[in-house]
Amino acid sequence: MTTGDTPPRPQTSRHRLFTEMFTAWRFGIVGLAATATHAGIALALTVSGLAHPLVANLIAFLVAFAVSFLGHHVWSFPDSASTARRRRRRMMRFFALAFAGFAANSAALAGWLAWVPLPDALGVIVSIGLIPLVTYLGARMWAFAEPAV
Repeated sequence: MTTGDTPPRPQTSRHRLFTEMFTAWRFGIVGLAATATHAGIALALTVSGLAHPLVANLIAFLVAFAVSFLGHHVWSFPDSASTARRRRRRMMRFFALAFAGFAANSAALAGWLAWVPLPDALGVIVSIGLIPLVTYLGARMWAFAEPAV
């Protein structure tokens, strides 16, 4: 260190909280874009009669996954030291996480429709609302986690 240089200050709890909230906000924006993509494609394929609703939902999930992964990889959880191997690792982990979320969402909705005597639309809202927090935590702590040095 030369004269006049100051050592870097450690991050405060407030700064870490703000950073995490900003990351969660970016995650939410990307998630909304992916959800809109998923819903738009699924509805278009179903309403047009081009695909059975379950097939349409799977196709829409796969396209929305691409939107979601790219958005999160580039914006929510950017990786300046990304290599092809690291990108592939992140993508495979995120796919596992996203597919688990898709399966959990589908199972929650199927359970709601079968056993809960409340409106189906409420079941859709509840099943959609359960998954994002778990997906965010999984993405933050596992799929997009930086490897230990």
